[in-house]
Amino acid sequence: MGTQPTQPDPFDELRLDEDFLRGGPREGSADERVQAAQRIARANNRLRAAGEIADGSGKPGASRRRRALPWIAIGAGVAIVIVLVAVLAS
Repeated sequence: MGTQPTQPDPFDELRLDEDFLRGGPREGSADERVQAAQRIARANNRLRAAGEIADGSGKPGASRRRRALPWIAIGAGVAIVIVLVAVLAS
C-alpha cells in the first residue's frame, strides 16, 4: 500500500476557549423555555379549537392498511401462481 499524502488537519487552528463559547448560539434559561412551550401550547390549542390542527381522534392506521392491501393481494396472487407453476411442472 502506498503512503497517503499528509494534509493539514482543518481543526489544528480551532481553539475551544471562552471567545469560542461566547460566539455560539445562546440557549434560553429553563424559565424562558417553559414560557415558550406554554405559548406554543396555547397557540396549538387555539388552532385545534378552530379546526386547523387534528385532534388525534383520526385513525391513521386504517389509511395505511388501505394503501397496503393491494400490495398484499398482489403478493399473495404472485405466490399462488408460483406454487401452481411448481406443482404443474413436477
